[in-house]
Amino acid sequence: MRIDAYITEYARKTPQNTALEEGISSISYGCLDNDINTIASSLMDFNHCRFAVLAESGIQYIKMLMAVYRSANIAIPLPIEFPKFSLEKILDAAHINNIITSDMQYSRFGEDFFERFETIIVISSDTSVKILRKKIETENNNPELCLVLYTSGTTGTPKGVMLSDKNLVANAESIIKVLRITSRDNGALVISPHHAFGNSIINSHLVAGGSIKVGNMNFVDSVFNLIESGVSIFYGVPSTYRILLRYPDRFRRAFTNVKIAASAGGGMDKAIVKEIKELVPDVKILPMYGQTEATARLAYLPSEDVDEFVDTIGKAIPGVILDVFDSESRSAGSDAMGELVATGDNIMLGYLDDEIASENKIVNGWLHTGDLAQKLPNGYIRLLGRKDDIIKIGDHRVNPRDVERSIEENNEVSKVFVVPVYHELMGTAISLMVIPAAGTKVEELFVFCRKSLPGYLCPREILCIDHLPLSENGKISNRSIIEEYQHVKASM
Repeated sequence: MRIDAYITEYARKTPQNTALEEGISSISYGCLDNDINTIASSLMDFNHCRFAVLAESGIQYIKMLMAVYRSANIAIPLPIEFPKFSLEKILDAAHINNIITSDMQYSRFGEDFFERFETIIVISSDTSVKILRKKIETENNNPELCLVLYTSGTTGTPKGVMLSDKNLVANAESIIKVLRITSRDNGALVISPHHAFGNSIINSHLVAGGSIKVGNMNFVDSVFNLIESGVSIFYGVPSTYRILLRYPDRFRRAFTNVKIAASAGGGMDKAIVKEIKELVPDVKILPMYGQTEATARLAYLPSEDVDEFVDTIGKAIPGVILDVFDSESRSAGSDAMGELVATGDNIMLGYLDDEIASENKIVNGWLHTGDLAQKLPNGYIRLLGRKDDIIKIGDHRVNPRDVERSIEENNEVSKVFVVPVYHELMGTAISLMVIPAAGTKVEELFVFCRKSLPGYLCPREILCIDHLPLSENGKISNRSIIEEYQHVKASM
């Protein structure tokens, strides 16, 4: 069953119920289903072809996405927050001949951007369809494929994660169970819907017959207004919460009637949890972990265990099996370090047009996440960093996350980031970037490192920064840390 079929079902059962809200606009399930049919009618001549979807992050985008599904074609969302050259990388990698876009984005990107496409379909704000160019070509695609989400696009070669209807529905149903989403719930979508987390918010609420309130993080006041308009489940990445918590009084007032504050896209640290609980004691904090390759989410930490186990990802969501494999692909024992692996109906079909990468990522039915982890005695899983983040200093293999935690837990700092840098003798050494707290003293950090860490881990330098080194997706990665370091050094 396709995701869009749930919309049709609710359009029949509860046509007047609100499906989507954006600002002062809203649309019922009945009207949403009709608009999807209108857009899909322009795509029916195509036979399971790839369509780039380029639209602003709102009701318009969701209509177009669902229309591509309904026409039995393949949707490839283009994140509008990416710069033009990053979108062109995705288009080159995905070999896309067709695009469906909004009139706003067509005007924004200009005719030159669209010259590469054989088919251009523009959807206006009133859902009228304009076909600027149309050429149907035969494509040989995986018969189960319905959505491709890109995991990268700024540097390196972007990877297109191939997802099926089965993947989308399985993950949506799992999230509904974890969050207990009902048709009475209103979910807040203020993060990008073009990526896995945002996409899963759309799917889970529409499958449940609930409502989605669409906004963005461009203006904090509008986000608080959106929450106060009747949101029961709020979703954000850790940086979303950090931004909102800068305004504690407004946060307290806005979240008073929110029942769940859910997160993904990175770990919820103890400081965020403490602040939320102090301001809104009754809200349930529910951190989740996942990957695009798993149609968004793999694990969750039950809200009752957040205080004690916030440094873990908790346990597998329903329908997923998680394990930790050693270097011989055997299940590791409790507390042993290995690679986190997963299997379930939400695991991707593979990477678009890349069989080798697909075979390396999914081995014998297990998704190899690339995350180092250990199983705790209670069955919860603690992440220890990325396999490819391990730094080799001389003969030593160093997990930078362990170093960061050691410094953060024993010093007055807000955040520490380890940066691998060139060393003329050891090959690699480390520098530190630090977001200072009120009592941070760089010289004291040097003293702590000299006394408490092995000699090879003493930093060559400590740089103070005033913001998190986030990627375009709002995440912190080894790459985003290195890029921020390079930017800081270049500006010195």
